[in-house]
Amino acid sequence: MSEVAPFQRIAVIGLGVMGGSFARALTGTAAAPEVRGWSNDADECRAALYAGAVMAAPESLKEALRDADLVVLATPLQAACRLIPDIAEDPLRRDATIMDVSGLKTPVALVAAEAGVGSRFVGTHPMAGSEASGFAASRPDLFDGALVWIVAEPEAGAHTEKVEALWRSLGANPMRTSAAAHDRLMSLVSHLPQLTANSLAAALDNGGISPEHLGPGGRDMTRLAASNPEMWAGLLEGAHPDLVRALRTMAGNLQSMADNVEGGDVEAIVSLMEKTRIWRGA
Repeated sequence: MSEVAPFQRIAVIGLGVMGGSFARALTGTAAAPEVRGWSNDADECRAALYAGAVMAAPESLKEALRDADLVVLATPLQAACRLIPDIAEDPLRRDATIMDVSGLKTPVALVAAEAGVGSRFVGTHPMAGSEASGFAASRPDLFDGALVWIVAEPEAGAHTEKVEALWRSLGANPMRTSAAAHDRLMSLVSHLPQLTANSLAAALDNGGISPEHLGPGGRDMTRLAASNPEMWAGLLEGAHPDLVRALRTMAGNLQSMADNVEGGDVEAIVSLMEKTRIWRGA
């Protein structure tokens, strides 16, 4: 790890699982920067201060942003989109790098471009997280070994390199991609599993099954059902067409399986299971 931190003063806006974990990880590095945090939840601010994740947690967002050379938006997608224009207009942070950790990259990239900060905006999305929410669910090793998608305009080159260096200092593996490619991928590898878990949990609930009745497999498959609905609401607005297609494909598969079970066609189900077993093993 480099002894010189890519950024000296970092403002982390949002102190939930992602923001809290990011702040914890930053303060645990050998060349820890000055980290300020802000949340509209006063309890999270107090918890972050008590845990030593931030050096200060001002009541004022403007004060939290003061003198920051990196602003990290660890808020839900819609909040990040609202905050970018305000940060862009602040004359005290004309050169500050702006970074987000939202689960979709096209909406924030468009807002950054419209706000005139595309040349210093770096969108990131760490493939790490938790179904739990709030600072209490954060942990300093959340990003160890995690893939972090990086989306930025070519003119943001210097800012992008510093952001990548920062993620590497936290033990993560940054990888560049486009906003369109990222969002299509997330619709299938993140949004589809989330909605699948919700559907399974709803079916179990309708059948009178409680979580304590589940074995390891059932607990694993319904873990995401405990995710924060408010966070997902923003991610699912204007859903990617591939998500809709995948949901319809899954619905068709489930209908066929129901018909096979009802008709006693075990061979058809076994054939499908063999195909998925091979896919998972690969």
